[in-house]
Amino acid sequence: MMNSPRRNEAGGEHNRIVEGTQLQGNIHSPGDIRIDGHVKGNLSVGGKLVVGPSGAIDGEVRAQEASIAGRVIGKLEIKGITTLAQTANVQADLNTGKLAVETGAQFTGTCTMANRKTTATPADTVAAKKDEASAA
Repeated sequence: MMNSPRRNEAGGEHNRIVEGTQLQGNIHSPGDIRIDGHVKGNLSVGGKLVVGPSGAIDGEVRAQEASIAGRVIGKLEIKGITTLAQTANVQADLNTGKLAVETGAQFTGTCTMANRKTTATPADTVAAKKDEASAA
């Protein structure tokens, strides 16, 4: 079928806003989405968000992962990794699990990285465990 949506690796739908398209409103996508046009509104993405070099988002974004090569202005909450390509222009408050930034990417705002799977161990606890192990 010519107009059938593509499937991503996880089996969810893959959506696309093509270059030249302007969309105003909120978007909820259970799977991946690629933005090459301009979206003014909030996005909730169950999979990966890809903003192409010609793509632009003005609003709040929640996603599992994000790869940004275009412009994003607003607030980003990304659970996994956020990748800013060299053509990215991000003006946002970013809360992400991990951040990768290529040389040339522009980022203005705040960034909070929270690795929810690891916890810090105080240095004195580590030293005490070493002393116990060497005494045994």
